[in-house]
Amino acid sequence: MPARTSSALDRVRRFADHERLFRRLEKIVVAVSGGADSVAALLLLRRLGEEHGFEVVAAHFDHHLRDDSAGDRAFVSDLCEHLDVPCMTGEGDVPLAAAEMRIGIEETARRLRYQFLAFAAERQGAGAVATGHTADDHVETVLHHLLRGSGVRGMRGMLPSAPLPGMPSLQLIRPILPLPRTDTVAVCNAAGIDYREDSTNAELHATRNRIRHVVLPRLREENPGADAAILGLAESAREMFRTVERAVDLVQPRDRAPGSVVFEREALRSLGSEARLLLVEREATFLKAEVDANRTRLHNLDAVLSRGTGRVTFGGVTVEVSAGLARLSGGSEEEVVPFEEQFVNIPGVTRAGERVLQAATDPFPDDPTAPPAAAVPADRIEGALRLRPLAPGDRMQYRGYRRKVGGILKNARVPVWERGDLVALAGLEDVVAVLGANVAIADGGEADDCYYFRVAPPPPSPLPRVEEG
Repeated sequence: MPARTSSALDRVRRFADHERLFRRLEKIVVAVSGGADSVAALLLLRRLGEEHGFEVVAAHFDHHLRDDSAGDRAFVSDLCEHLDVPCMTGEGDVPLAAAEMRIGIEETARRLRYQFLAFAAERQGAGAVATGHTADDHVETVLHHLLRGSGVRGMRGMLPSAPLPGMPSLQLIRPILPLPRTDTVAVCNAAGIDYREDSTNAELHATRNRIRHVVLPRLREENPGADAAILGLAESAREMFRTVERAVDLVQPRDRAPGSVVFEREALRSLGSEARLLLVEREATFLKAEVDANRTRLHNLDAVLSRGTGRVTFGGVTVEVSAGLARLSGGSEEEVVPFEEQFVNIPGVTRAGERVLQAATDPFPDDPTAPPAAAVPADRIEGALRLRPLAPGDRMQYRGYRRKVGGILKNARVPVWERGDLVALAGLEDVVAVLGANVAIADGGEADDCYYFRVAPPPPSPLPRVEEG
């Protein structure tokens, strides 16, 4: 084996061992575009697979972005046949998809490519997808993130291992990340393997290409060690971000439910902006929602947390702060089914939309799983008691004063996202009780003569009777 190829293999081997990239992997899908970097990755991983006991499968995606893209596909197929490596190919019309999704060409190409790689990995039973990203890509990515105003996380550049975009159950690994691009060309040349040149890499309309061909050469003129300095910055950022990750790991919600995660407001307020974004992304996985974040939204979240009320939307995730709590929710809110004001059956059951109001003359039996109940003194009820939705401006007698119900709910730490589902029991003028799935507020329950109320889901409908003939 030529010395330079042997050196490249040794560096990749040490890097992969240090980062545990091949741990418990039996099969790896290698993304092969046909360029020198991806071809070198395929050659090196094929060799390392023999040492570590994993199988290599190639995958090529045709983006239809160049007239000669079909040639890349044929080249990769022929190469894999020559190397006796299984190969999967796919294609997608990126310009058409970009127009339909209304996003940029580069982002669309990335999404479709990773969708195909995830499909290939699942089809092949692979535990990871490997790409041919090099040290040069790493440097360019750090500068790209810097220009976009990224924080510490962006300064890490490309990570050796990360969840595969769109399929977090699979790993995306970058085993040749320590190699410069010149070494991947040397690996291909030493193996006598040709590779394809992507003509679009020279076009300066793309930001990454301008960084590669304009910005970096100027930086190297100022400092010949610019690449090493940028890589050192990335490693420092990676070490620093581990502290952020540990801080986020310690912040756990007080409640999780389908479509909603609730934290103490102070728990989020104590975090920095980088940590808050990481927490939002972590919970977005649980909520099955996409996160769209920028610095303005992070500043807005800081203001909402400081103020103690308000909401900020991060794409498919909304963060809402109220009553000392912060709730993360995904998707559209379920609409509260409206219901008409009606008289209350005492004792008995009164329907309220999709729920029922239960009324009794004696306390309900103790049941920790049952909704909370409110006790209303009989002398507080003037006229016929009515059940209706809670309305703005409602007032009730509470702890010796006639107060606004909104203020009572705020003092009771009932967050705004629960208030729309509350119902009111009202006499001739004022409200005498406010009830919900987790709320039961009334005044004077220590009196001897009381009525007892709570709301609950309606009982299940009886199964239809089937007559056997």
